[in-house]
Amino acid sequence: MRLNKIKHCLLLAICTPLLMALSTFTRADYAEVNGIQMHYEVHGEGTPLVLLHGGYVDSDMWTIETHILSKYFQVIEIDSRGHGRSTDGDEAITYELMTNDTLTLLDQLNINNSHLVGWSDGAVIAAQIAAFNPERVNKLVLIGAAFGGDTYVPAFSAVLGNEAIFKTFANATFGLKYKAVNPDPSHWSVFRDKLYALWNTPCYLPAASEAFCLEPLESINASTLVMVGKNEIIDFEHTEAIVEAIPDAELEVVSFAGHFLPEVRPFKTAYEIRTFLD
Repeated sequence: MRLNKIKHCLLLAICTPLLMALSTFTRADYAEVNGIQMHYEVHGEGTPLVLLHGGYVDSDMWTIETHILSKYFQVIEIDSRGHGRSTDGDEAITYELMTNDTLTLLDQLNINNSHLVGWSDGAVIAAQIAAFNPERVNKLVLIGAAFGGDTYVPAFSAVLGNEAIFKTFANATFGLKYKAVNPDPSHWSVFRDKLYALWNTPCYLPAASEAFCLEPLESINASTLVMVGKNEIIDFEHTEAIVEAIPDAELEVVSFAGHFLPEVRPFKTAYEIRTFLD
């Protein structure tokens, strides 16, 4: 009898997380968006919460956060243009284009208003939506946000400033996952170079001049939480400028984490997101 109870407990321990995950899963699909096939997943029910990943990675980075947050929200994960399982077009990748892709997909899903959570490049997309399409945003969470190519600490700026070193680094890290999941693995070098060019642009948001890269943030009226790891590759003065630019924005600095905060501390990230949205 005791052995049977032990077996039963072990079975529950193994199966329960899987059953919980399956219970919140709704669907994974592709949508035709602006000439590409955009991959997305919808988990759970409730107020829509859109998770936007960073450059070179994909929506898999949100696995743990999605598992937690989909119990309270309808979580929509999106693979941006060219990233993950989404295809790419012939044109240059810009933040404006990825923002338009995101809004077009949400239109197809009949989501007119949602919470937006963006990390890194995803934070740029989320902020652009909040600044120029405020009616589409409920609350806004920006994690590891940078809004210009000259906003990084010296060590990362040195890597970004050396094209050969950066491409070698990208090939050995991001390139492996890309080739494993993307519909066209041979497109990697083209995609890599498009994002490298994007990251070297002076302003990531449409601005009147390079001196006012953060100006669009001043028009954001959504309640906003700005999160950064204590060991960010983004200069902290830039993060402070972001918080100052967005009216009434809150700042949360998370210890024991750097730029990859959502992956290094996913439970803390999910907790802070849920607390802020509630």
